[in-house]
Amino acid sequence: MTLHPPGNKATIAGREREELLESLLFDAPELTFTARGNPDPRLLRLVGLLARQAARECYADEVRTQKRRGKRTS
Repeated sequence: MTLHPPGNKATIAGREREELLESLLFDAPELTFTARGNPDPRLLRLVGLLARQAARECYADEVRTQKRRGKRTS
């Protein structure tokens, strides 16, 4: 499993990479989903990591879009 698709140039911070790798350990029991109550902490960490990565990528796209718009109007 790769952390990023081959064409994606985004990087992941060392600490976040370690957290993600810890959440992927195979000797631990499977992640469990409970609609209510106490969710699996590994699942929460994974969701947090993915959310931060998505936010970074979205911000980078916005910056690129703003730069392109700025070049057209100049």
